[in-house]
Amino acid sequence: MFRRLFGHKGRESLTLKIFAVIEPDEGRFHAFAPAFKGLHVDGKDEQEAIRNLTNGIGVYLESLAIHKEPLPIGPNLIVHEDVEIPQGAFLRSVTVEWPSLQTSGIS
Repeated sequence: MFRRLFGHKGRESLTLKIFAVIEPDEGRFHAFAPAFKGLHVDGKDEQEAIRNLTNGIGVYLESLAIHKEPLPIGPNLIVHEDVEIPQGAFLRSVTVEWPSLQTSGIS
């Protein structure tokens, strides 16, 4: 459906890297993706908040496609068209905190 709605030819899908923020919020968890303005969800735990955010992003993308709006590509949403994901594999985003700017080569 995504390819049909966005008119992307020759591929079944695109790989989108979407940055998300998940934070504790009064005994629950709040989650949002900065690339998608107004999309905020919550959950009883971190996993539920991520599931709700994932579902919300799907609805948001469908709405963009239906209204022929562009993807909000930028620092919080990156499109990878050359990445092939083997069948049965999972795509995840990983955040790594480096111990020190001094050891990273950044001065």
